[in-house]
Amino acid sequence: MHMLRPFILGCTLLATLTAYGQGNLEDNSVTVVTNFEARLTDAERVNVNPVPPPPDTSTRRQTYTILPRPLEIEYPAPTIRPRAITREEQPPIKRGYAQLGVGVPNAFYGDVSYDLTGQENLDLGFYGKHYSFNNDKKIENQKASDTKLGVEGNYLFEQGFAVRGGLSYDTRSRYYYGYNFPELERDSNLTFTDDEVRQRFNTFSLHTEIYNGTRTEGDFDYRAGLSLYLMDASPSVRETGFDIDVAATKWINGTNPLDVELSADFTAFKDTSSQNLNVVSLSPSYTVVINDAIKLKAGVRLTSQEDDFDIFPNFRASAVLVDGLINAFAGIEGNVQKNTLRSLAEYNPWINTRLRVRNSEATRYFGGVEGTFRGIAYRAEAGYKYLDNLALFTTRRDATGIPKFDVIYDDGSQIYLQGTATLPLVENLDLNATVTQRFYSMEDEEKPWHLPSLSLNAAGIYTLTNLPLQLRADFFVENGLPYQTAEGGTDHLNALLDLSLNAEYTINDTFGAWVRVNNLLNNKRERFFQYPTIGTNFMIGASASF
Repeated sequence: MHMLRPFILGCTLLATLTAYGQGNLEDNSVTVVTNFEARLTDAERVNVNPVPPPPDTSTRRQTYTILPRPLEIEYPAPTIRPRAITREEQPPIKRGYAQLGVGVPNAFYGDVSYDLTGQENLDLGFYGKHYSFNNDKKIENQKASDTKLGVEGNYLFEQGFAVRGGLSYDTRSRYYYGYNFPELERDSNLTFTDDEVRQRFNTFSLHTEIYNGTRTEGDFDYRAGLSLYLMDASPSVRETGFDIDVAATKWINGTNPLDVELSADFTAFKDTSSQNLNVVSLSPSYTVVINDAIKLKAGVRLTSQEDDFDIFPNFRASAVLVDGLINAFAGIEGNVQKNTLRSLAEYNPWINTRLRVRNSEATRYFGGVEGTFRGIAYRAEAGYKYLDNLALFTTRRDATGIPKFDVIYDDGSQIYLQGTATLPLVENLDLNATVTQRFYSMEDEEKPWHLPSLSLNAAGIYTLTNLPLQLRADFFVENGLPYQTAEGGTDHLNALLDLSLNAEYTINDTFGAWVRVNNLLNNKRERFFQYPTIGTNFMIGASASF
């Protein structure tokens, strides 16, 4: 349109000039020869695309120069005063403890210990215990005495390994007073001096062990130790035990242990002849944890004794059924049980020390559940045991008529049920109980002589809130044990029903007082045939910490 404007303007101007130029015509007329028609030719549209200008990529840096100008501000110096901080005074460390008591019948009790606590990397303690009673005025030679002295220590080296060990001497005196309760009339009216019926077991023992006291870089735990004991008894009986134990654990992924344990146990028993019981065992196992809920352990125990080589299984599995409420477990385990003069005399101190020692073997299949329900921690287990060379006890009278016990061995099996529970019934009162029921099946012997079938142990501890007094009650139940009569028959002893009470009163931080009453029901059951207990007895005493 801008180009047409000058064209139209020119045409108009030309027509005007032409009309003006014909002004000399006579008739002042204008003859139009042709009509002018202005037309525009076709135009082609041109598209124009705008393009932005090129960007400026140059870099500009500006430098600012600031002249420092210090400001002088005057202010008074603050007054700084120390502030006293009140710290609670730590109670002094009490390294010593002593408990002494006397009682009826003619009883004395003492327990003393002293620990060197507070020493850098060192724990060292000394202890001594004694208990004795004498009911000779009622029953001839019904008395006993136990005394043990020892030291235990542990030291951690800066290199990360630790050493611990101990040394002890134990002497126990027992008296064969069973002749006061004769089974046969011909054994009545017997009397002996205490030297004639006294049996004394003297044992000297030591042990030492080296182990990693801190976590190693390779998640590897180790332990190596040895123990030794020397024991003597009348008449002229000696026993020596030497045990070497080496164990290692490699932790895989921090939670799965690979365990290997090697044990060599050597025992030499000597009376009129010599007997050796040597057991070497190797126990590898691996435990894996799956999703923090399932735990599986697989292993074996390889044992060698004399010319006998055995392979025992060692499997265990556990799983969380209901978190915090029910866990289930099951397994198979087997091992060799050493029977020595030391272990047999601890169970039955009136044995005949001229005995034959043999090792026992046991393989156990078990399963059960455990957990916590409404504050009650519980565990229930059932199992089956195969027993080889189970130690039993039968009565034998020597030439003087004193009853002693021979140790015999028999194969058999056992089915057992066991339950344990801890019940916090009310505040400051804790109750716990364990009950076990066993069903024996012997191969040769008619009964498991002097072994219990039913056992119940229950205890309750109550701490008073308004008085520094703690009360404890213990209740024991055991079935009447089977024994073999002089004629070779079978009979049962009386059942055990034993209720004992204990009270401890704290006078201050240093001193306390206590009283114990044992066998309140005056149950004189015979744990072993012709050897009844002393019935009701009590002790009073005091304790001190220093």
